[in-house]
This record gives sequence, structure tokens and C-alpha cells, in this order.
Amino acid sequence: MKKTIFLIVFLTTVFSMQAQHSDRQGSKDYELVGRMLDFYILNYWDYQFDSHDFFIAKNDEKIIEGRKIVIRYEHQNAFDKNVKKPSYLQILRNYSNAIKKAGGKILFEHKTANYGHYVLKTSEGKEIWLEVKTAPDNGRRYTLTIIEKALMMQDIVIEADLIKEKIKHDGKIAIYGIYFDIGKSLIKPESTGSLDQIALFLKANPNINCWVVGHTDSDGSFELNKKLSFSRAEAIVLYLMNEHSIAPNQLEAQGVGPLSPISTNESEAGKKLNRRVEIVKKKANE
Repeated sequence: MKKTIFLIVFLTTVFSMQAQHSDRQGSKDYELVGRMLDFYILNYWDYQFDSHDFFIAKNDEKIIEGRKIVIRYEHQNAFDKNVKKPSYLQILRNYSNAIKKAGGKILFEHKTANYGHYVLKTSEGKEIWLEVKTAPDNGRRYTLTIIEKALMMQDIVIEADLIKEKIKHDGKIAIYGIYFDIGKSLIKPESTGSLDQIALFLKANPNINCWVVGHTDSDGSFELNKKLSFSRAEAIVLYLMNEHSIAPNQLEAQGVGPLSPISTNESEAGKKLNRRVEIVKKKANE
């Protein structure tokens, strides 16, 4: 526990808060990392499982997955020009110095873009990845993004009987238990539970032919999303054919990119709903 305790104590001596503005309801500082003097929590998000891109070297990014916490801090006197605020470099240095003293590592700091990426391992073996990103307006606001690196525990697997029922009544079903890295079409190992259930449904209903339709959120260009959605659908079709001997004429891959959202793309929760695969029943003669 020495490293963890040291980090908490060190940051407590460097960072504190004023009571002029209240923190956002339900928010809190991350247990290993405090805040700069005179800042309060403006926004707060805590996702059970998500990902974030970190630079591990110049021009070399790595996607880290796990619990994701995003804390946006704002200065108590953010809009008072007469109150001196810390520079973006001062904010980065406070965090990087604390992390280094706790045995952590500076991965990358971009001086002109105002952000830094760091990694820390606790004595319990937990791997913590951090991004500190400051606003360009000289210390008024900064955002702390934390990933507690971990594999996702798969707790939702679609059942073959549910697929059959939804296909019968709705002609389609949205599948959320198939996972890919951001921007890629390689199926991740934790997807096998849902894929196995799709295979069970298809084998039990050999006369039902389906489209496997890939969907994305609206981040990025339309052309790339369209291509990505098709590549993911195609990967699923090939997996079911190769691993479960599903007949080629029973499945056809299609991709519509962001053209058929079922929720807003203005929130992370909505984007997650839009990133899906649908099994859509064809007409008997198709």
C-alpha cells in the first residue's frame, strides 16, 4: 500500500478546493488523484466499461479499456480576469510530479496541445492510465480522464430463443454482445457467447436466411463508418461459417454505418446504443 498512500498524501498537500462553487451532485475526486487549488468539479462521468486513446510515444497510440472516469474541473473564479490562474504547464507539472513520486511513468506530454498521458501501478497490481488535458484559455478549466485497465466481464449474452422470438415478431434483433476495438473489425474473444447463440438459432432454423447488418455511431467520416460497419458484419458472417459451419446462403453481410441510429449521437450512452449489429430476416425467396 506504500505507493497508493504516498500518492494520496502527496496530492492532498499539493491540491485542495475552495467552497465558492459546489461540486456537481454525485461527483467526487478520483481516490488516487486530487485537484488543483481553487478548482471545483464542473462535470463528472463514470462508465463501468469504456476505452480511451493514450499516446505511449510520439505518433504511437494505444487503446486502453476498463472502468472510465472523466472529471472536468473549473476554476472558482474562471471568468474573473483579475484573478490569476495556473498555466496549463503548471497544471501538467503538478500532476506529473505527483505521479512520478508515486512510482508512475510519464508516457507523453504535448506541450502545445496542453495534455499529458501517464500510467501508474498500485501496490495491489491495479494499472491506472491517466490523461490530464487543459483548456487553451490559460488555466480556467482542465479535464482528468482515468482508465482502470481491465477486461470486460461479459454479463449479457443473447439467447437463441430470444433471437427466434424477436425475428418472428419484429423481423430483426439488435445484438450488443459482439465486441471490436475502436475502428477495427477483428472480433474480440468476449464475443463468443453471443455468436454461439446466433449459431444455435441459425442451425435450429435452417430455412431462415438473414442479413447481418453492421451499425456505427456518427464519430468520424461517413465513408470510414460505412466501410467499418460492413467489415464488422462480414467478420461475423465468416466467423459463423468457419466456426459453426453455417451455410453461406443463410447469411449476407451489409453495413449502413451511422444511417440508422436508434438513439442520439450527442451522448456516450446514445453512441453505445447505435454501435450494434442487427440480424434481419430476409424474405423467403431472397
